[in-house]
Amino acid sequence: MKFEWVQDMDFMTNGGGAQLTDRTHFFEGVRRGHTINIITPDKVYLLDFATEGVIVSNSSMFPLELFQKCLELGTPLVIFSHDYTPICKYRLFYPMQESCKQCYLRERWLPVLKESKLIIWLSPLHRESWLWLYPELEEIPYHLSPSPVPTELFHDLELPRSGAIAVESLHPFKGREHVLRWIEENPEVRVTLIGGNPYPGDGLPPNCNYHEYIPYGGLNDLYNHHEFLLHLPQSPSPFDRTVVEAYLAGCRVLGNSNIGALSYPWFKSREDVIEHCRKSPTEFWEKVESVL
Repeated sequence: MKFEWVQDMDFMTNGGGAQLTDRTHFFEGVRRGHTINIITPDKVYLLDFATEGVIVSNSSMFPLELFQKCLELGTPLVIFSHDYTPICKYRLFYPMQESCKQCYLRERWLPVLKESKLIIWLSPLHRESWLWLYPELEEIPYHLSPSPVPTELFHDLELPRSGAIAVESLHPFKGREHVLRWIEENPEVRVTLIGGNPYPGDGLPPNCNYHEYIPYGGLNDLYNHHEFLLHLPQSPSPFDRTVVEAYLAGCRVLGNSNIGALSYPWFKSREDVIEHCRKSPTEFWEKVESVL
């Protein structure tokens, strides 16, 4: 089968969580014999409307008219949003307030979403958060697809552990306010903060160690030096692969109800988490193929 894969960023050259997920699914699709064209905003003119399916990943930089044209020409759409695009312009800041139901985006996108052949969400929480705003989508075929974390990279090294680690938690949508409050209220706990800090001038509590960047290959060792992962997203998080990584590395998870990964009923044992993350790309394509 031939597919067009729509993404704001080229996932072959960018390494964020959404891009890592798309790259893994892309390779599985190619392995299964599919032809897949990557369509970024600068290459939108290359999109083939005669394709057997357009997989719409992160798409905030694409015009609504592109997807309306797909429907007009009978080009099947598969919605695979990694956050709350296109239903919320704030994406991972999605507030889920009553005013959201009057947002202009809701009426603009509803016809396109209702005519899509399949919607893929990253977790039960992710789907529930969408349906809160769009109950009309309840009848659309759907699939829950956990992030395909490379589980072989994360395991317990049986090292001495102490304190907590938080990854990318200094971003507001990742729970900056909640995390810093917890750190201040627990001064006896040493906390390692990893990732970007958009507000460096605010200062950090004295019981913090901050590292702006750690190579992905070094995360397992770092997790293994800590007792637990501190992760407190501000708004409903679609999945949060960091939680899986730390959990498989032997950390306990100090989280909240906004973590998509923890909304899966199978997130109960290391074996179950490994199984479901490993088979995610296969099940992704099995669902797409069965629908299209």
